[in-house]
Amino acid sequence: MLDKHGRKINYLRVSVTDRCNLRCIYCMPSRGVEKKEHEDIMRYEEIFNVVKSAQL
Repeated sequence: MLDKHGRKINYLRVSVTDRCNLRCIYCMPSRGVEKKEHEDIMRYEEIFNVVKSAQL
């Protein structure tokens, strides 16, 4: 898979929590994000299925 600049994408970054406090510029806006309720967050099995389907 290539991005819009023609670079090969060979990795997948997955966050498994909305509680991260690192505020990385590529995934977290400076104002933060609204915390989710536990039932609104994907289960590990669901995350695994998404990652498995990516097959990078």
